[in-house]
Amino acid sequence: MKTQFRTEKSAEFIKQYRRNNLKKNLVSYSFLLPVIIGILVFTLYPIVMSAIYAFSDFNGAFITKFGFFNFRSIFSFEIGDWGEAFFHSMKVTFLYVLGSLAISLTLSYILALFLKSEIPGIRVIRVLCYLPCIIPGIAAGFIWTDAFAANVSDLSMNGLINTWIMNLGGKPLPFFSQAESSLPTLLFTGLWGLGGGMIMWLAAFGNISPDLYEAAKIDGAGYFSSLFHITLPMSTPILFYNAVTSMIGGLQIFGTYANYGAGVDDSLNFIVVRIYRIAFDSVSEPGGTRGLACAMSWILFLIIGLLTLLMFKLGGWVQYGEDT
Repeated sequence: MKTQFRTEKSAEFIKQYRRNNLKKNLVSYSFLLPVIIGILVFTLYPIVMSAIYAFSDFNGAFITKFGFFNFRSIFSFEIGDWGEAFFHSMKVTFLYVLGSLAISLTLSYILALFLKSEIPGIRVIRVLCYLPCIIPGIAAGFIWTDAFAANVSDLSMNGLINTWIMNLGGKPLPFFSQAESSLPTLLFTGLWGLGGGMIMWLAAFGNISPDLYEAAKIDGAGYFSSLFHITLPMSTPILFYNAVTSMIGGLQIFGTYANYGAGVDDSLNFIVVRIYRIAFDSVSEPGGTRGLACAMSWILFLIIGLLTLLMFKLGGWVQYGEDT
């Protein structure tokens, strides 16, 4: 009898505990509700709707038909289709990604090598190198737009850089005013953000055990031998991380549109800029629909996903830890 009473009392206690615990959890989960609603409304819903619109002729108001016509138009080079425009933007985007990867990774690594020493005042120099990264991209874009302003016919309309060149007796350079020089000029402005990569490299260098350098020094290894056999291999995880994130970010570049537009002769008409103009600027991209823009977005998503998987598949050269 006592055993049955204890069992019933234990069962009642467990039920009461679960009810109280449920109330506490409901209160806790209620604080997550705004975040969940935000994710559903601003992330999941647009993803689902963009997938639907990609197979329609949605123009921002109506849908009259469904099918694969958007994708056929993207991969067709016939008159009235979008194949030439799409692949031109992809070519410009890939050129930018390859150029920015090569320049930013190499120069930020070299800068970090110079700044990893512990000489007096080195921390101040590191801060000064990183300061440009704090400036918002749109503000930096206005600075570069004014600095690289070029006008061959009216020399008084040239920017700071061309003014310096002319004061030294040279001729003004075209910079963003010509298609051939627009992309190289844009890549040059990317040097503004080298401090971000520098910080990542310095963190990687700080994780390398000094014992490795001591052992190499005892074995007679010099600076460059230690650099190529210790420093570089041990910093490959950061190299891989920077390469993957820079590739993903570069393929989605859009911020330049606010400052430089699509460039002369579409020289800066990156794929995300093209998608934006098709969806929201019918004057610049006549004949396009938002359904077509959604189709291009999903193709870009697949390209980024496949390239990311490929980079991870080929990432066997990355060395994690001292024993690899």
